Amino acid sequence: MAAHVAAMIGFRTALAAPRALRRVPRSRAARDARGGNDGGFAVRAEIRRIASPDGTVADLPNVTFKRPPKVDRAACKSGMMHIGVGGFHRSHQQAFMNELLDVNFDVAKNWCTTGVGVMPNDAGMRDYLRDNDWTYPIVARSGTDAGNMRAEVEEVYAIRDMILAFEDPIACIEAMASPDVKIVSLTITEFGYRVPLNSGDFKFIERALNGEMDCETPYPEDMEKPSTFGIICASAAARFQRGLRPFTLMSCDNLPHNGDVCKGRMTSAAEELVCAGLCSISLDEFVVWLQNEVRYPSTMVDRITPATSWDDIATMPDKYGFEDNWPVMCEPYKHWVIEDDFVDGQRPAWERVGALLVPDVRPHELMKVRLLNVTHSAMCYVGALAGLTHVHEAVTHKMIKPFLRRLMTEEIAASLRADPTMPGELLAVLDEYVDLVLSRFENVAVKDTLDRVAMDGSEKFRVQGREVIMERLAREGTVRGFALYVAAWAHFLRRAVRDGEKIRDASAGLVAAPWEMDKENAGGPGTVGLEAFLDIEEVFGVLARHEGWRDAVKREFLDIDSAGLEATLLGAIFGVGHNSNADLSSLERARERASGTFALDETCVADTIETDEWRADDEAAVFVSLEA
Repeated sequence: MAAHVAAMIGFRTALAAPRALRRVPRSRAARDARGGNDGGFAVRAEIRRIASPDGTVADLPNVTFKRPPKVDRAACKSGMMHIGVGGFHRSHQQAFMNELLDVNFDVAKNWCTTGVGVMPNDAGMRDYLRDNDWTYPIVARSGTDAGNMRAEVEEVYAIRDMILAFEDPIACIEAMASPDVKIVSLTITEFGYRVPLNSGDFKFIERALNGEMDCETPYPEDMEKPSTFGIICASAAARFQRGLRPFTLMSCDNLPHNGDVCKGRMTSAAEELVCAGLCSISLDEFVVWLQNEVRYPSTMVDRITPATSWDDIATMPDKYGFEDNWPVMCEPYKHWVIEDDFVDGQRPAWERVGALLVPDVRPHELMKVRLLNVTHSAMCYVGALAGLTHVHEAVTHKMIKPFLRRLMTEEIAASLRADPTMPGELLAVLDEYVDLVLSRFENVAVKDTLDRVAMDGSEKFRVQGREVIMERLAREGTVRGFALYVAAWAHFLRRAVRDGEKIRDASAGLVAAPWEMDKENAGGPGTVGLEAFLDIEEVFGVLARHEGWRDAVKREFLDIDSAGLEATLLGAIFGVGHNSNADLSSLERARERASGTFALDETCVADTIETDEWRADDEAAVFVSLEA
C-alpha cells in the first residue's frame, strides 16, 4: 500500500551534484568558448565552486545539489506563457519543465516559458530574473528537527524571459498571439478570476478583433492598464482575426474544477464584450470560437511553497554555500495531475517526469483540496489563537493535531467516501494520504507561517470549504470540526480588528465590517459580530440562512470565549458537549447558487482590493503555497 501511495503522489528522488556553488558574471571569453549567445537573449550566469582559503570546498553534509540539465539556451523557444510568476509557479510548474529539459532537451526546448506580469509588484520578479540571466534556485528543505535539516538545491533554466503587461501591453499581446505559443497558464489566486474587464481591456480587444493592433491611432494616455483576462482575450482575438489556431488556457491555481472556472471566466468576459457594444462584425463568431475551440484543461497542483523571507536570503551562503536574491524555498514533495485536453494535442510530455495526465482530474483535486487545503485553513486559525507562528508548530500541538486528524477522517474523508464518483483506488489510500498531509505539515524546514496561510480566508472558504459542509449537512453528518474552524476564524478576525491589525484578504472590508460593529462589545463575550459575519452570503452562501449550521458555529465561538481554545478543541476531539448535525433539506433549491459546482459565475470587485503591499509576498496560490 505504501508503494502505491508513493507512486500515486509522485515522490521525487534527489540527485547529488557538486556542493557549494555561487553565481558570478560570465565572462565574454567563457561565453564564446561554450558557444553562448551574445544576442538579445541573456545567457545563464556561470556557476562555480566556493573555495575556502585553503582551497577546499565548504563542508555541507546536509545539502545536495541536483545535477543541472544540459541546456543550450540559445536554442530554447517560448511555447508557453505564464501569468503570475510567483514562488509557487517557480517551485512547481517550472520544476517539472526543468526535469523535462534534462530528459529530452531536443523536444522540451520548444516548451520554455515567457513570464507575464500584470501587477505592479511583478516588476521586482522580472528584474530579479533578468539580472539572474533568467535562472533561479529551488531549495527543497525537509526535516522535523531544526538542528538536523536536509536540503536539495536545483538550478532552474526553463524560464526564457518575462514581459510586464502594464509597461508594454502591445508587446505582451503580440507575444501571446504568436503561433509559437501553444499554452497560456495561470497562477493568479482565486480572486484573480473575479476581476472584471476594464475600459482599457475593451479597447485592446476591439482593435485586435478589427486587425488594428499596429494602427497609427495612438491609445489614450490615461487608458486603464490591461487586466489578466483583458490580455488573454485580446491575444485570443488577435489569433482569431488572423486565422490562427487558439492556445490552450491552463489554470494552475488551487481551485476545484479550475479548467471550468477558466472557461467560465472567458465566457463571462465574452458577455462583457457584447454588453460593452464593441464595434466588430466578428464579435459573435469570436465568442463561439472562445467556447468551442479554446481548450481549458483542469489541473491539480501541490507543493508547499512559503514566501521567501529576508532571513532565507541572508543565510543562503552559510546554510547552502551560495548567494541568491530571491530563491524559492519549498518542500521536496511535488505532485501534478493534468486533464489531457489541449488544443490539437500540443503539450509537453509532462508524464515523463512524474506528472499524471488523466481524462478526469476531479477525484484527485477533490481529495487534495479537501484534505490538504481545507485542513490548512482550519489549522491556521486555531494555531494563531493558540499563540503559534508556524505551521509545524500548530500541527505538532498536543490539541491541534488530534483535532485536525478528527476533522480529516470523520468529516472530510467521510465526504469523499460518500461521493459515488471517487474511484476505489483513491478511497483505498485515504488514511495513508491523511498521514502524508500531516507529516508534510510537520516539516520544520519549510517554515510556513500561519499568517500567510490565513490570507484570503474568505475566498478559500467559499471555494474550498463551503461545499464540504453542505454535503455533510445534507447527509446529516457531523460538521462540528468545520464549525470550530469557522468559529476560530471569527475569533481571528475579531482580534485583528480590535488590535487594529491589517486583515490580508481580498475581501477585507467585507469580513472586517461585522467586527468593527462588534467593537462596542469588546469588554466581554457576545455574538453581535458573529451573527453579522455569518450573514455574509458572498462567503457562506446558503449556509448564511441555515440555522443548524449557525447554531453550531455559535456554540463553538462562545465555548472559545468562556472555556478557552484548548477545552473547546478537547470537546471536538472526543465528540462531547455538542451535536452539530443539521438538516439542509429545506435549502436544497438554493444549492444551485452555491459553490457546489465551483463555477465562479459572477463578476465582482471586493470592497477592499489590496494590491501592492500584501500581494508583494503572496505566492500566487500556494496556500502557500500551497502556492497548497
